[in-house]
Amino acid sequence: MSDAPKFQDLVGEGLPPTEHERLERVHEMLIAAGPPPELPPELEEVPDGRSAGAAPEREPTGLPRRRVGAALALAAAIALIAFVGGYLAGYKRTGDTFESVRSVALTNDQAQAVVRFGPRDVNGNTPMLLKVEGLKKLSAGDYYTLYMTKDGKPVVVCGTFNVRGPRPTTLRFPVAYDPANFNGLEIARWDHSDHKAVPVVSANL
Repeated sequence: MSDAPKFQDLVGEGLPPTEHERLERVHEMLIAAGPPPELPPELEEVPDGRSAGAAPEREPTGLPRRRVGAALALAAAIALIAFVGGYLAGYKRTGDTFESVRSVALTNDQAQAVVRFGPRDVNGNTPMLLKVEGLKKLSAGDYYTLYMTKDGKPVVVCGTFNVRGPRPTTLRFPVAYDPANFNGLEIARWDHSDHKAVPVVSANL
């Protein structure tokens, strides 16, 4: 039985299919390569020029020779985890490359926004990327809401957010429903004083 870590335990879920397949191929190649070969017997003894009868010195590694093979196998497993983990970390750091299957623009004299929809993941969630500018900073207690609408009426909330001012702001929202069940988007301002959502900008899907 192999002691190598399972691929799914290393990467988890949520990767795009192309990245999942590529990482799985790398994982299989590393497993097939196996741990580094054991040292040949002639290299296990390091010449030190000691005279006969001299007291033996401690081995540099501090490990009995019978544990060298196990240590090498453990090092190979650690190297595999570090490689795949490092690749995933790098992938997440470059996650600005949002995979989009559809884009919708919401524009008027108050704000300009673009909502991009990603492909649904294996769990049934749809990632959304919102880029908006032109919105004003709200007073404490107020916030903006991105809605899915049907026939011009807000039905479900995609997410809530605030901005520092009219400069561009980018936000991500995962939603658990299928956007195809709705026919519009709306950004509204929630007024905490009268508990009303005031529409700011909208668009049809």
